[in-house]
Amino acid sequence: MTLAKLYRRGLLYASTPMFIESVVRSNRGRDLPLPTKAIWALAPRFMRNGRRVETAAVYSEHLAIAGHIIGIPSTTEGCVVECGCYKGGSAVNLSRLAAWTGRRLHLFDSFEGLPAPQPGDEEHLVLSELQFHTYEGGAYAGSLNEVRENLRKFGVLDVCEFHKGYFNETLPGFDAQLVFAYVDADLTSSVRDCLKYMWPLLVSGSYLFTDEAHHTEIAGLFYDPAWWEKELHSTPPGLVGGGNGLGLLLHPGGFRSSLGFTAKLKTQELPRRVG
Repeated sequence: MTLAKLYRRGLLYASTPMFIESVVRSNRGRDLPLPTKAIWALAPRFMRNGRRVETAAVYSEHLAIAGHIIGIPSTTEGCVVECGCYKGGSAVNLSRLAAWTGRRLHLFDSFEGLPAPQPGDEEHLVLSELQFHTYEGGAYAGSLNEVRENLRKFGVLDVCEFHKGYFNETLPGFDAQLVFAYVDADLTSSVRDCLKYMWPLLVSGSYLFTDEAHHTEIAGLFYDPAWWEKELHSTPPGLVGGGNGLGLLLHPGGFRSSLGFTAKLKTQELPRRVG
């Protein structure tokens, strides 16, 4: 391992208390706070699960998500959704967060890998890395049995419901109220499907996270007024971390990640700033 890699890993570990502190603050503001001891146990648990289940995510990204789920008031009804499970690396941690907060976790995936990309969707520009990421049908496949077994071993299987099939097949018939959504769909067409069918189900004030924030084309979707007006009769919500991801991990050239988020807020609810 190079000195640079050792430094980046050491910095990630050294930053862990700050990630946890943000979750602790969210928990303090909760109407029914969870035990503080359980909050501080999240980091080592998420780290272990990252080694047990194959995943491209890093535990700090899951800690960033955890604060937003734990901060949802218990009186707000709704479930949690993940679109794109792969082997279940994120689902095992999301299932624990769902269980602790008394919610159901709905998992959407073909469990056979990505669909064949449409023309123009085979590669995505990642400007921060000055490169293209390419995709092909069948990539990132994890079987339903494999994901179930990982959840049984390392997560909370009892709170999970599985929806097998491509998003354009399974999401149109889904109508449960949502308080949180996590989209790891890779393809622009798949992210469009997730937004089209899930955005109307999200309650006001809820968050939608995506693992494609660093993809220029997908980040641009969150700022496309024509698409949002046509499909959802709404203005685009924007994307925190769009184009570069949240600054969670040190890379050559600066802090970035693949994770970003948006929030479903009513315009009149936004704070007004004078000056």
